[in-house]
Amino acid sequence: MTTGAEKATNNRQDNYALDDTLTGRITQAAAAGIVTSYPDWIKSRRGRIAAYVLSFFGFGALVAYTNAQAEEEDSAEPGTFEPVTGAEAPGAWAVSAAVVLAGVLSTWLGTAASRRVVRGLRKRGFAKPWTVLGIVAAAVVYSTSELEARRIEKLAQ
Repeated sequence: MTTGAEKATNNRQDNYALDDTLTGRITQAAAAGIVTSYPDWIKSRRGRIAAYVLSFFGFGALVAYTNAQAEEEDSAEPGTFEPVTGAEAPGAWAVSAAVVLAGVLSTWLGTAASRRVVRGLRKRGFAKPWTVLGIVAAAVVYSTSELEARRIEKLAQ
């Protein structure tokens, strides 16, 4: 007899494809570190905005490509999806608006927190505080995605 936890483990599906491969995890971490360090290296506001936009598409494509390269063949068939009609999701617009608002608020709060950390690093004598913050961001992104990949691999066994 299988328990609920065993059933959940056996039916577990990884729906987060961004960290499926080691190269994908490294690419994500590098992108986070590089993009975070831009203010130290690109002084022009317009130049930074252009770099952020180009990086979003460039790193996004690179992460998608590196994660599309399977480390080993997976025999599992892809899941099927059924479209949701408007009648089945009456609050879809409200949920979408809440998600967008949460994203904007999160970005604003994250930027404010980053600026405070950078101000503190400057006071402590760091010449390139955004680069230091980028190194920390890269380490955090890589370690969390690696730990999650290991957890998923352990559950799959």
